[in-house]
Parts: sequence; structure tokens; C-alpha cells
Amino acid sequence: MTTRLEDTRAGRALVNLLLVATLLSIAVVNLPVSELREDLARLTTPLVDVTGLDQNWAVFSQPRTLSAYVYGVVEFADGSTTTVGIDTTSGLGAYVDYRWQKYEEVIRPDDGAPFWEPYARYLARQADDGGRDPVRVSLVRRWSDTNPPGPGPAHGPWQSHTFYVLTLGGGS
Repeated sequence: MTTRLEDTRAGRALVNLLLVATLLSIAVVNLPVSELREDLARLTTPLVDVTGLDQNWAVFSQPRTLSAYVYGVVEFADGSTTTVGIDTTSGLGAYVDYRWQKYEEVIRPDDGAPFWEPYARYLARQADDGGRDPVRVSLVRRWSDTNPPGPGPAHGPWQSHTFYVLTLGGGS
């Protein structure tokens, strides 16, 4: 019968040494930039490089301070309207339509103006359900200040502004 490494005195010492070295390396990588960090990094860098422990909290972006969306209001020749937007909440659809969410980030600001007409025409085609003719598409910005995590509401009151109107000639 063979003896496992962790069953020996030397093996337990080696495991404990490795554990302490790993924890120290994680702590050093996450220290603020300082002379102490530089000094300790000379000892921990080889382990950090071999194990990939250098993924510190800096990989995360700053939290958003604004929740902002774009949706379209499509008016039809019969006087009815429908709201068309990018679905960001429905299960798998939230991942499938991520490219549209990124597109939304491009068209929302004023410098996205070159994309407003093509996007409005796209929404008109999406809303045309074979019987009602789209005659106008309004693009609307909707935004709210995002509150920090914790008790209370997740965001402030919603605001909206119509920033572009495309009038169609009785159809898209």
C-alpha cells in the first residue's frame, strides 16, 4: 500500500507552504500600487505568472450611473400605434440580442444621428404585420439615474425624449 503525500509530515508542510504562498500572492496582487507591493511582488510574481492569479479587481468596469434605452413608437395609417424596442429581459433572447443592445448604445447619443433613419426604417418593417401601413416612426430615449446597490429603489424616475421622427409615405 502506498502512502499519500498529504499523509506524511513533509507532505503536509509542503501543502501548507503552497497554500500560504498562494494566499500571499493573491493579497499582493490586489494591494494598491506602492513600494510595498513592488517589493513583495518580487517574491510572488513567479507563482502568480505560473498560476494566473494576477486577475485582480481592476478587470471590472465602473458601475453604470445611468440606465438608458432607445425604443420606437410606430404609428399606422389607421391611427393605431405600437412600441417596438430591443428585448433585453427575456431569458435566452437577452443573450441572442446583445448585438442589438450594443447598437442601441451607438444610436442613443446625438453623434449616432447617421444611424437614426436606417434604424427607424428597420423598426417600421418589424412592426408592419401585413395589414397596417406604418406612416411614422419616432425614436425615443428613455433614461434614469442608476442608484448604488443597497436598500431602496434600483434607479431614479424615468425620463424620456423623442429625438428623431421619420415620416413614411404610407408604408416602409
